[in-house]
Amino acid sequence: MMSWFKSKSMRDPDKIQVPKLRFLGDQDGVPERELKDRLVKFFQCDQTILRACLVRVAYSDVSSPVVGLCLHSEFDPDRGLVSKIGKIFASMFGSHEHLDIIFLDDKQEYELGKVCSPFFGNPKRDG
Repeated sequence: MMSWFKSKSMRDPDKIQVPKLRFLGDQDGVPERELKDRLVKFFQCDQTILRACLVRVAYSDVSSPVVGLCLHSEFDPDRGLVSKIGKIFASMFGSHEHLDIIFLDDKQEYELGKVCSPFFGNPKRDG
C-alpha cells in the first residue's frame, strides 16, 4: 500500500509504505463536504480516479487516527495528481495542515467499503 502526503512545508509530496492500515469510518462535516465537492469537480475533469473516500484511518493498532483521502485509480500513483489534490486541500485548510492520500489496491478498497461509501465514483469507468 502506498500513501502520499503533503508535508507542512508544501514541498513535493513524499511517498511512504505503510505495513498495516485500519479504516475507522467516514470523515464528514461542513468543511469536509466542501472539500469533497471541490474534489468531485476535479476528479470529473481528471478522469483517472475511479472512486474516492474521505476516511479516518490508523496506520497501526496503536496509532492515532488521521484523515486520509483514499483513492482507487486507473493508473499508478502520480505525483502530479497528488500535488494538485494537495493544492485544493491547502487552499481550504492552509499549508500548516496535511492530508494523507492513499492509493488502494482491490483488497484494501473492499475493506474500506465495510466502513465507508465513496463520495466519488466515476460513472464512465466505475464497475
